[in-house]
Amino acid sequence: MKRNNRQCIILAVLFYGLFFTVFAGAQVRNFSQRGRATQELQDNRFVIAHPSLPLNYKVMVENTTTGNSIEVIVIGRILASTDRIADLSAAVWQRLGLSPGTDIRIFTADTVQQETSLSEMVRINGGAFTMGSPASEPERGRDETPHRVTVSSFYMGKYQVTQKDYEEIMGTNPSRFKGPNLPVEMVSWYDAVEYCNKRSQKEGLSPAYTINSRTPAAGYPITNARVSLNRNATGYRLPTEAEWEYASRAGTATPFSTGNNITTSQANYNGYHPYNNNAKGTNREKTTDVGSFAPNPWGLYDMHGNVWEWCWDWYASYPSRVQTNPLGPASGTLRVFRGGSWGSAGHYLRSDCRFGINPFYHLSIIGFRVVRS
Repeated sequence: MKRNNRQCIILAVLFYGLFFTVFAGAQVRNFSQRGRATQELQDNRFVIAHPSLPLNYKVMVENTTTGNSIEVIVIGRILASTDRIADLSAAVWQRLGLSPGTDIRIFTADTVQQETSLSEMVRINGGAFTMGSPASEPERGRDETPHRVTVSSFYMGKYQVTQKDYEEIMGTNPSRFKGPNLPVEMVSWYDAVEYCNKRSQKEGLSPAYTINSRTPAAGYPITNARVSLNRNATGYRLPTEAEWEYASRAGTATPFSTGNNITTSQANYNGYHPYNNNAKGTNREKTTDVGSFAPNPWGLYDMHGNVWEWCWDWYASYPSRVQTNPLGPASGTLRVFRGGSWGSAGHYLRSDCRFGINPFYHLSIIGFRVVRS
């Protein structure tokens, strides 16, 4: 599903039966362009959104026809919707800090429930970049052939999926290092795609994957399955390898989004083995809470280190041709994982470093993060 190119912020509208009684007729006329307001009014719950509004910001939204008002509170970010608020008073626009007539969206409470998780996601605007590493890059791999790639816009989780996130959806926590805000690990690639589907279903989104011939039929870790991807689904999925590198680089062309080096004050890895003979750092020998280090320029945390991250693609040599939204080969034996981990030497954290492993492996150095189209 294509979504609005602007990252929006959602506001929870809290009002009670008193407001509903005097406000309903005007809301149907003035607050909806597509006829959904009737059900929304029955639900008595609203949400509005605009990208420039800060979180936890309160404002009274006044209807110019009736003069009645309701209080709204920002609770997170959202992608897009079909209904719009219109006919707000000049005072409301001034309070919002927006020009009169600015596109403000309205949502049902059900939409809010489904979409509030997007407050933990970052919109990655599409573009073109050089994927792979130049021949001059120290400690590069032979499988990092540079080639031009274009990716479409998508949303990516700010953080690696945490143990709390995982257990809420899957009912289990297989991780070696325990802690609710630590990244989940000891998950196979198959476990990760099943998590994506289950989370999508819980939030009323269309699952991105079709999973057949699951082994075992129940329980974890999943060691084998036939998995196909619906790229047009609205639900959660793993990033493609191209999406992952594009997001990790965050507009940079250096080995790391931090430049030509990365230190253990910037990422969790084995600092006893720094990149390119730079100064040694700390070796924590375990995962750290997600978001413990500064984000990259696009607001993503732990793209370098902590745990490796599963990607969708089968591992194979890069093609030399220009590509748009590549999905990798149609078949293979190894799935790509990216980013380095708490146990990795510095050069494995490079944005262009890539590896493949059997998708049934579940290791304490591999986790994942989710994206949505």
